[in-house]
Amino acid sequence: MRIILPSDVFPPTGKGGAAWSSHTLARALIAHGHSVTALTPVEGRRGSARGAALGVPLVEVGYRTPRLPFVRNYVRHEALWPRLARAIVAEARSGPPVSLIHAQHVQVTPAAVLAGRALGAPVVVTVRDHWPWHYFATGLHGDRLPYDRPGWPGLLTDLLARLGPLGGLAALPALPYMLAHMRRRASFLAQADAVIAVSSYIARRLAPLVAPERIHVLPNMVDLEATRASAAPPPATQWEGALLLFAGKLEPNKGAALLPEIFRALRARAPLERLPPFTLVVAGAGALRQQLECEVRALGVPARFLDWAGHDEVLRLMARCDLLLFPSSWGEPLSRVLLEAACLGAPILAMPTGGTPDIVCDGRTGALAATPEAFAARLAALLADPAERRRLGAGARAAAGRFAVETVLPRYEALYAAVSGATI
Repeated sequence: MRIILPSDVFPPTGKGGAAWSSHTLARALIAHGHSVTALTPVEGRRGSARGAALGVPLVEVGYRTPRLPFVRNYVRHEALWPRLARAIVAEARSGPPVSLIHAQHVQVTPAAVLAGRALGAPVVVTVRDHWPWHYFATGLHGDRLPYDRPGWPGLLTDLLARLGPLGGLAALPALPYMLAHMRRRASFLAQADAVIAVSSYIARRLAPLVAPERIHVLPNMVDLEATRASAAPPPATQWEGALLLFAGKLEPNKGAALLPEIFRALRARAPLERLPPFTLVVAGAGALRQQLECEVRALGVPARFLDWAGHDEVLRLMARCDLLLFPSSWGEPLSRVLLEAACLGAPILAMPTGGTPDIVCDGRTGALAATPEAFAARLAALLADPAERRRLGAGARAAAGRFAVETVLPRYEALYAAVSGATI
């Protein structure tokens, strides 16, 4: 099959889990004999460029945006969609007929649908976060509290929570655009021939927006062999005692803000000196970095905040950690951090938000705790029980085959064949 893979972020170098998931899919398809070209918008650049990135042919479409809030969003989306669609059509017509277009995220989905119409080609869309029902794509009110699909009252109070009273009121004139923008997103998504939800949780959230027969639950996949090979060399990072690892963006929705609360609750149970020695290693960057470091150190927690950690270094830490901490507070779609940690046999302690229970089965492939206090209690128990940590890590590694390329890719190919009529 010949597949065009538009993605908001590509290649994955220096980017998050969505880019790595798109790249893993592209490489797996290529290895299985399919022709794949990724296409991505690149902000701040002029013109288009063709090349390759980490083994995947790539077309980059440059664009520039103003700094004005909401105007910038319009330029990144509505104004750019037709141009991206033309780039997809041009790429499709540069070679053999395209079997399908598989859009990977919000910015490229409308462009993929427009291009699919022009080419008469089917369109598949993957949903990896909350963009179909939440303007800011986190599903959190003010980036703090989970809430359902908001109308204008919810969007207004969300703006006030994010921007403060003055900023929120100043943004009021943008409300009609924001609501219309959300309707346009949902309308394009509903026109896709198939919509992939990466977890059962995302499938449930999509149900009011997409016809049920078009929703398919297909998880992100992991190349087990490549991931384990990358993790094999020793990490450069040093620590003392048990390694407690937090890997991810230091943003409110990713649970980083809960770390001080968790360690405060842990310290309330017993002085830290009475616990087995440990080091908290935080591998990630984000807006909360300085605040988080100050709070954690004020609690007397032995911690290391890595200024920069590449993907391979994080994998090497995962493979050796005594416990991976994942206190994610948003409706987690299907975390790549957890998929890779399970693949490497890391003992996982997570909050059961969103799609996390699709990966972590409490007591078998990890431990789940719903509140900071419960999280601290499980943390204390697991610190004192190395055998239980090893058992949970072994369970995670054994179950990781559910997300392996060789397990998941045939399901993608079957879906592609169903929507395109191709024979594989």
